Amino acid sequence: MKTIKPKKLQKGDTVAIVSPSGAVPSELKNQFDQGVKFLENLGLKVIVGKNALKRFYYSGGTVAERLSDIHDAFSDKKVKAIIMSIGGSTANNLLDGLDFNLIRKNPKMFLGISDGTTLLNPIFSKTGLITYHGPDLMFTFGLPMSSAIKENVIKTLFEGKVGQLRCNPNWKGLSSLNKNENYKGWQCIRKGKASGKLIGGNINCLMKLDNTEFRPNYKNSILFLEAYGATVENLDCYFTHLRQTKVFGEINGLILGHFYGSHLENKEQDRKISDVILEAAQDYSFPILEIGELGHNVENYILPIGCIATIDVGKKYFSIDEPTVL
Repeated sequence: MKTIKPKKLQKGDTVAIVSPSGAVPSELKNQFDQGVKFLENLGLKVIVGKNALKRFYYSGGTVAERLSDIHDAFSDKKVKAIIMSIGGSTANNLLDGLDFNLIRKNPKMFLGISDGTTLLNPIFSKTGLITYHGPDLMFTFGLPMSSAIKENVIKTLFEGKVGQLRCNPNWKGLSSLNKNENYKGWQCIRKGKASGKLIGGNINCLMKLDNTEFRPNYKNSILFLEAYGATVENLDCYFTHLRQTKVFGEINGLILGHFYGSHLENKEQDRKISDVILEAAQDYSFPILEIGELGHNVENYILPIGCIATIDVGKKYFSIDEPTVL
């Protein structure tokens, strides 16, 4: 399928906020508003989807309401980017009703993280449209941002030329569980060099897509993974699943992010994630790089799903090799 790239953002452009997964918590509405303010300070006009602040139990509206906001945003010629407000668990509700033909005919940026994985990958797989993993309204644009991450936002969305990414010198954890984490920078888990299209996101969400028509095409990809609240025991299971479903036989390389909440309290049972992945992938030779700018409760680099990237793990090198936008 031919790759489609949306047009780059410019000052004065309009972006739309949607909530295709979880509902915006009322106690975090200030964070929502801060995200809107940040985008406005970049020179963008912000419109909030008519259903983006609704709640249907644990979701941001009914399936019909959430689909309506996405379809309205893709149909609106003024809108140049669509940004998820927050993650959640139920984005896969929308896949059966998502109008992929509408999306293909009206290419524009779609940004999200966490359960956004459930939409970002199928949109690329079904339409060829590059999507953008990493930023959402509340936990990217609604929180203080370090200079390296802001520079990455500008390069990715406004300029389109990212090139080499480097370890964020101002890395920090953003929650009580990881704010005092002793970050050691990027780690070489297994040496090697590889290039391929970026595919990935939250490991739980990717597995929701298995055995459906929405499963990504992992062939010749650089797979990137993160998780929220999955213990190292869970990750052992998930990595084994990736081996057993032949994903490890299709990918060219692997990037591991920050696995928030992965360590077990019982130190006798706890393991290093690097040991677990090396055990699960011992019959393969693809290189494995670990970075801290991917995952929950950390600042994320934008990883454009579908763009060609290169890793050279021994050199701790990671680059986006093609323009991310037109």
